[in-house]
Amino acid sequence: FYSGWNEQPLQVVYRHKAAKFRFEDIRLMEQEEQDAYIADFAERDKAEGFHFSSGELMRVSVLRTGEEAYRFVWSFHHILMDGWCLFLIVGEAFHTYF
Repeated sequence: FYSGWNEQPLQVVYRHKAAKFRFEDIRLMEQEEQDAYIADFAERDKAEGFHFSSGELMRVSVLRTGEEAYRFVWSFHHILMDGWCLFLIVGEAFHTYF
């Protein structure tokens, strides 16, 4: 999103712009250590925020917590999705997952 174009905000949609993706394997941590790490990870992710100047308005993180267990952290700027469309997108994501 750019401001200052014809005194109106302008949304630019890139053809090839990947979301930031992070993967961390924390299986070797004890359960209490994992819980603390995940809580801290979520706080740091939230504090990172989003900046229109970078063009990155979404992040996806996967934390592997066990042999077949993961934590999924999906962060995005509110300008991308509101409560109405978030319901549809999360429903589609879960449908695809299942």
